[in-house]
Amino acid sequence: MYHKLTALILTVAAVLSLGGCSGIYNKEYLSINEYEPAVQESYSSKDKISVRNFSGLKQAILRFAYAGETEGRVVFDSSYEGDPLEDMASACWQVRTQDALCAYCVDNIAYELTKIVTTNEASVYISYSSFCESADNIIHLPFSYGIESTLREALENRDRTLVVLVASSSYSAEDIEGLLTKVYRENPAVVPREPQASVNMYSGTGVQRLYEISINYGLTSDELEQRVAALQAIDAFSGLDTESLSEYERALAACRYLMDNCSISDNSNDNTAYAALVNRRADSEGIAFAYVELCRQLGLECNIVYGQLFWEDYCWNIVKVDGNYYHVDATECIRSGLESGFLKNDESFWGNYRWDVASYPKCVGDLYYNTGSE
Repeated sequence: MYHKLTALILTVAAVLSLGGCSGIYNKEYLSINEYEPAVQESYSSKDKISVRNFSGLKQAILRFAYAGETEGRVVFDSSYEGDPLEDMASACWQVRTQDALCAYCVDNIAYELTKIVTTNEASVYISYSSFCESADNIIHLPFSYGIESTLREALENRDRTLVVLVASSSYSAEDIEGLLTKVYRENPAVVPREPQASVNMYSGTGVQRLYEISINYGLTSDELEQRVAALQAIDAFSGLDTESLSEYERALAACRYLMDNCSISDNSNDNTAYAALVNRRADSEGIAFAYVELCRQLGLECNIVYGQLFWEDYCWNIVKVDGNYYHVDATECIRSGLESGFLKNDESFWGNYRWDVASYPKCVGDLYYNTGSE
């Protein structure tokens, strides 16, 4: 705390210096949602904000921080409810420690309180951590359900770092890491291998959360772009009028493509759609990922299944055809033919196969493949 005197006014100065935060932030991101927190109203550093109570004082300081201002002016109304000197110290502390954005971005807050006759004014000085250029660089979401689409967009752009501020979220850092895995498994051709996430979480009061997300693709930028381009260059159904095909025929076409263009690998590193579609050699996980991607291209709902075959870890698919779900083991089709692994219901599949039945749709349809069905 320090005091500043001038010839015309008596100034009471109090400086509140607050701790920094850790992390790394080096790329701009645009807001993907129209939602804006209440504190992000239009503000110019030349403006003075008038406050009448402690709540208004906190909102004013938050407005400065959310606007990325390094300095702001607060005027205490003549009927202000409270002690300006005590409230300034408390408000700066609460803003710095109880708001997720400020906990992440703000390095220090200082203030200078001046009394002119009967009016109190405060100058607020905010310094930001070196990795945080501006609050405008952070993705703002009102609720956590928007995080999945945000992560999918990040993978599509091959982003390596993003920061997401969610007004209402119950997700932990581990939940966000799990969501990235889920997004990849539902879109296995968006990047050539499964990315790994490292998440730092900053909490505000209530359910406000800020997530600093680092994504590791295990490849250099050039390698990543080259492999993505190779995946995108695959045209599995050129010359085929897919629009005229039934869902059954589309599911069959995807399986036949893998039978004709992929072999089975025992190497656990061959566990990607890239391995199956570009290198044309993959294990059951890679083949199942490739089937997900081929079905997506054909407009079919399809998911990968993580289970066991003969008590060994194994992957296959569940695809939706004409309103019903069916198992498809494209790896087994490559090995032994369509009759052994294409369009199977739970009853016919259960035995050698094991899976968590509560985690996947029930497969009770009556379609099946045999050599005389075509």
